[in-house]
Amino acid sequence: MMRKTFVVWDLGATKCAAAVIDFDFHTDEFDCISTTRVPLKDCADLDALVAQIESDLNCSMAKADAICIAAAGRYNGHEVELEAGYPYPMDFDRVAKKYRWRNMEIVHDYVPVACATFTSYLQQKGNVKTLVEGCTERFGRKVVFGVGTGLGLKDAVQLPNGDFWLGSNEAGHIGLTFPPKANPQNEVRHREFVRFLKNEGGLPKDEVLTFEKILSGRGVGRIHHFLTGQYGLTPEEIGRAMTEGESIETLKMLAWYVGLFIGTVQLMFMPSGGIWFTGGVILKNLGLCDQKELFEGMYACPAYKKDRVNFPLHVMVGPDYALMGCAYYASRRLLVPQNVVDVAPAFRFRVSTFKTNV
Repeated sequence: MMRKTFVVWDLGATKCAAAVIDFDFHTDEFDCISTTRVPLKDCADLDALVAQIESDLNCSMAKADAICIAAAGRYNGHEVELEAGYPYPMDFDRVAKKYRWRNMEIVHDYVPVACATFTSYLQQKGNVKTLVEGCTERFGRKVVFGVGTGLGLKDAVQLPNGDFWLGSNEAGHIGLTFPPKANPQNEVRHREFVRFLKNEGGLPKDEVLTFEKILSGRGVGRIHHFLTGQYGLTPEEIGRAMTEGESIETLKMLAWYVGLFIGTVQLMFMPSGGIWFTGGVILKNLGLCDQKELFEGMYACPAYKKDRVNFPLHVMVGPDYALMGCAYYASRRLLVPQNVVDVAPAFRFRVSTFKTNV
């Protein structure tokens, strides 16, 4: 039988997106049958979450040919551990045995984000915002990262047979870099901001200053506090002020640091396949992508600029890239070997059958 059914999850700290996706070996097409999004607080435990997702999708997970779950945190073989904590134990080993799931794998939440870059989903208008068209090397290294409650990153390479290689790294935790060729105004502000963070920004004296402390979590609040003296505003309040043009300097400074991180990542990985980024901080403040400060930060270190200006740069804005990436992962890694044929490396996703349950 050359048609398989996948159930895929994108499990975050507060909500879970899920979908039923059919895969046809003959055409290498993926048809999304239905999707749903369930707030975790609406369910008493993991069993209830499973029941709600199955009801919304009108599909029993036990009947799926493969189940791929992308989860925030680390899976220890029994349950997913998350530093921020889930509202109840995510003990998938128990649930899989109880409900007789046949073929399940739990992957790091940035694995499907990387796999999504191999799909046509991120070539469709409306799902991606392109900042630099560049010259994409099809089988070159790609990097994805997300700016949200944390700063996640994954690098990947697609192979000619459609399989892929995934890197393992924690680049979000690297120390904040000092740009060697920033323009004088940005250089002075950067020095003053670092001094502010150490003395007034609410960080312990011995705290390691990383990009994550600037870009994710309360990072935007630290930037806003530095520029305006206002302390204690929520990210939503700051985001609203930036969107309404009341805190344009905060938006520009945030854009500069996002650019500085992108430039650092470019030098670390030399991603000829492009950089793709997303995350709550980015999607709620998309105006930063239109600021010249983003590119000033990227090229504040001019090394290899002639190569780097050709690296594509995209923002993932479509809502289902992680689900699409899970389906791609399942098609290449979770099927029984004798059922796998050498399919074309291009991933074609037919959106005409897309249905959503919300």
